[in-house]
Amino acid sequence: MGVHPTAAHGFHGDVYERGRPGYPADVIGPLGITSDTAVCDVGCGTGKFTRLAADTGARVVGVEPLTDMVGVFTRALPDVPVVVGIAEALPLRERSFDVVVCASVFHWLNHDLALPEFHRVLRPGGRLGIVWNRRDKLTGWSADFWRITEAHRGDTPGYRSSAWSDALEASDLFGPIEEQWFDHVQRTDVEGLIARVASISFIETLPPAARDAVLQESRDFLATHPDTRDQTVFELPYRTAVYTVSRVD
Repeated sequence: MGVHPTAAHGFHGDVYERGRPGYPADVIGPLGITSDTAVCDVGCGTGKFTRLAADTGARVVGVEPLTDMVGVFTRALPDVPVVVGIAEALPLRERSFDVVVCASVFHWLNHDLALPEFHRVLRPGGRLGIVWNRRDKLTGWSADFWRITEAHRGDTPGYRSSAWSDALEASDLFGPIEEQWFDHVQRTDVEGLIARVASISFIETLPPAARDAVLQESRDFLATHPDTRDQTVFELPYRTAVYTVSRVD
């Protein structure tokens, strides 16, 4: 039990913070987060989702296994408590949260161990929310851009696999999956897009020469593609998916 090796070595706080988008405010509604809600943000990273939840006035606690990510989190959100830990053995009291959220992290987990932990720390009637900024099924320049990185994915876990939904559907700890989708855009510059590529775990864990080649290919793409070569500010589209399940008591 522990952090997936690619995740353990493929994420670095400063690059993640610079390159990754946040989440649209619309995701808060399906998760049922209000100022009266106790939220556990599992795999909180640098606090991309945590900020959105904290802005509602909810009581939020982050859980993150990578100390480098925790360092960026605490600088960005000094008033939000964060503990070092893993989803499969949460260092939290039972029945202490109304909502557990996994934002861009659920595919990394050992679901057989994590789901009972989520059930344990949720109060009766609590909800588990799974959020991803999905970039599959895109068209135009963004689809071409992501083909550069996808060529290196290999067997790295991701939301495209059905493993995460199969685990939820097979569990008797949670009810049926509900889903909602929202349009989202990341507005950034060239260096932000290069940081976005660098923040991908399976790119970061490539041999240094291969990693540098991917970053240069991405930079060359932006400089030469007819839809991007004259831009200084880019709008990178996503479709943000929110999946929710209720705790079975």
